[in-house]
Amino acid sequence: MRYRVKNAEGEELIVPSLRDLHRLYTDGFLSDDDLVRSERATAWVRAGAMPALHGVREIKSDMKKMALLLAAAIAVAIGIGILLAL
Repeated sequence: MRYRVKNAEGEELIVPSLRDLHRLYTDGFLSDDDLVRSERATAWVRAGAMPALHGVREIKSDMKKMALLLAAAIAVAIGIGILLAL
């Protein structure tokens, strides 16, 4: 199913699938305030309020936090290893 997206300036974009819409939203190309509707729907919905896109950006930011935490833990472990080796 195709989707239509309308930004604040009124420009419209046709997205070929939900998967593509999901990717555009995840990458930040679509904002929460952009309007989206499927080709069969008559009502526009804010992208941030779409159940199919709910939580997408939070998951991505959690992965960044986890990677940063892992890098910090590795740095601490290396530091402790160097101190114990002396």
